[in-house]
Amino acid sequence: MRIALIGYGKMGREIEAAAREQGETIAKTFDIGNPVDVASLADIDMCIEFSTPQTVLQNIRVAIEARKDIVVGTTGWYDQLPEIRKAVKESGLLYSPNFSIGVNIMFRMVKAAAELMNKAPQYDPYIHELHHRQKVDSPSGTALKLGEIVLSKIERKKRMETHALDRRIDPEELHVSSTRVGTFAGTHTVGFDSDADLIEITHTAKTRRGFALGAVRAAQWLKGRKGVFTMDDVEL
Repeated sequence: MRIALIGYGKMGREIEAAAREQGETIAKTFDIGNPVDVASLADIDMCIEFSTPQTVLQNIRVAIEARKDIVVGTTGWYDQLPEIRKAVKESGLLYSPNFSIGVNIMFRMVKAAAELMNKAPQYDPYIHELHHRQKVDSPSGTALKLGEIVLSKIERKKRMETHALDRRIDPEELHVSSTRVGTFAGTHTVGFDSDADLIEITHTAKTRRGFALGAVRAAQWLKGRKGVFTMDDVEL
């Protein structure tokens, strides 16, 4: 495939290295100083987008207009998903808050664990994530995705609380907390606490390589498919 990287920074360089390892061609790169447009995608097979919440929707719309498949790693636009779903007709779009193969395996593990915990009310779930001090969003998109999974499977939890608490937590709330410090690539923990014991599922990213490999895998899977997909659809 001839791939265009949209949002070429540290993540873009990791994806470029991973793509070349997989025998794919990085044909073009785009960033703030070189924005993507329809004409520039004429000879491109696939777009991989890791930009910013301020630019991602425009980048998606350009790819849709050009009828190019696009893998989207940027978050902060999901409230516009209904509009995008209607627009995607002649191409494919795959989005995820996290493309790491390990994290996506964790998503499936947490889903299974939460199903079990639905029948074990003595366990109280929580989510905590730890990232480097340069990360601009809090909590992370991955933590919110984990929260959605827990809420979908544990009936006694009705909503997420993502702010620091200066009160007692409501029994129906799921607390999702964050820490920003140092240079951590990312750690996510889902815990189930009881009077007797504590069960935790933790994923710790060592480098960005895992995210890059997952994004390339997603692009390879998406090629030739039409519609909107997530990493839940991809065979890992």
